[in-house]
Amino acid sequence: MLSESSYSGEMEKRPLLSSKKISVRRSLLASFLASVMSFASGTVVGGWTAPQHPQTVGEKMFMMQTMEESSWVVSIYLIGALLGALPAGGLSRTFGRKKFLLSLAIPMTVGWLFIMFFVDNVYLILVGRFLCGLSLGAVTVAVPLYSCDVAPDVCRGRGGVFLDFMLCVGILYSYVASSLLGLYAFALTCAIFPIVFCVLFWRMPESPLYLYSRGRYVDAKSALMYEHPYFNYSGSLVRDVCDFRWLNGDDFDVTAAFDEFAKFQTEDDALPVEKNLQPAGRRQAFVKAVVLSLGLATTQRLSGAGAIIQYTAKLFSISGSSVAPGTASIITGIFQLLGSGITIFLVDRVGRRKLLLVSSSVVVGCLAVLTLYFYFLNKGMLANSLKILPIIIVCTYISFFRLGLGPIPWFITTELIGADHSNRAQSYIVSYSWILSFIVMKTFVILVDDWPVALWLGYTIISVIGYLFILFFIPETNNKHADEIRSSLAKTYHIHSS
Repeated sequence: MLSESSYSGEMEKRPLLSSKKISVRRSLLASFLASVMSFASGTVVGGWTAPQHPQTVGEKMFMMQTMEESSWVVSIYLIGALLGALPAGGLSRTFGRKKFLLSLAIPMTVGWLFIMFFVDNVYLILVGRFLCGLSLGAVTVAVPLYSCDVAPDVCRGRGGVFLDFMLCVGILYSYVASSLLGLYAFALTCAIFPIVFCVLFWRMPESPLYLYSRGRYVDAKSALMYEHPYFNYSGSLVRDVCDFRWLNGDDFDVTAAFDEFAKFQTEDDALPVEKNLQPAGRRQAFVKAVVLSLGLATTQRLSGAGAIIQYTAKLFSISGSSVAPGTASIITGIFQLLGSGITIFLVDRVGRRKLLLVSSSVVVGCLAVLTLYFYFLNKGMLANSLKILPIIIVCTYISFFRLGLGPIPWFITTELIGADHSNRAQSYIVSYSWILSFIVMKTFVILVDDWPVALWLGYTIISVIGYLFILFFIPETNNKHADEIRSSLAKTYHIHSS
């Protein structure tokens, strides 16, 4: 029988998550069902500009008279998302990832009910959109944290992409449903989706890391050493351990997982305590991870994707395209769903970094072409045969955006910093992301009519900088353990164990 020191040494020599012993299907199922709440969030993002120009939507649905009122109906959810994201990491740590995610169905449902019952009151519509935004912001924090907790290293990318994929499904649904249903019926269906999420997600296990951090695995470790490892006088401990093995398969080494969790300090500490890093190295790794995450969030948001999604119909109207705005919106919704769906199959095979580089490079090219398109359009030098070009470019743009820049920044923070220490960091970075999104949305409305060339040129320049940032600074995290990722970030302080 191995001594405690020998056992610990043996555990450090082998990976915690062995692809031969771990079943990923249940972990992916848990991540997918958690992301169903993101589908409900997608109806908030896409349901208010499709299939029509925001001003037309405002006049027909809400009896608004100005573009400013319409733009606030479109963008008010972003303020809610900002405020919802800020406390989300701490609340998910306090109450548990699962319970917190279930609670987010409440503001989403109430928000849509406000919209449904007060359809002719602009101010209550704004209240409803704000409540939906609160839920959306918290979802973009809590879902990546939960997915990173339950998914082993070999499938962590797929679990993370589900958030963006289901968001795209919700956006496409809103494009189609809002063109077929009246506002009352549309809002009713959107209010039902969070309830469906609760029914589906209710039986999923809580985050193992959260349970361990609350002391619910301390005695379970010794209980697992008996001949019948599921036997224990404490029913909750038995359930928690069974949940752990339900996620990863019966052969999963729960004891090794406990040892892995024990390598870190409590969640109240800001930095992990890997044995092979000096304090200066740990701090450098943490700061560098935060800076990299902020850089990716900036590249993602300032590429203009949010404005393109929200104002697809308006964009095609300005360009003079002969395609009906509603049709154009649905087409782009399909393409962004395809892009995100392809990412699910590639992210754990190709890796995050390569997808980000391909995505970013195509985004730069598409934005450059749009800049030239609007330049020649303003000069009156554009042939009628080229008026279909914006649809081709936007479909290409949105597909490749969803291939990397769309989904990866949402979950890479938990990989760079570590899910066990990224509660606050995830909240702050996501809040920063929503601030940028609000700025992009409001400035797009102001600039797109009078300064389209400057607008698209600005997005292009920022995206070029973002591409260079990814090329020179973003590391690969695919199938790497948290220790390996953080050690690589602080490699100048790395101490090789003897």
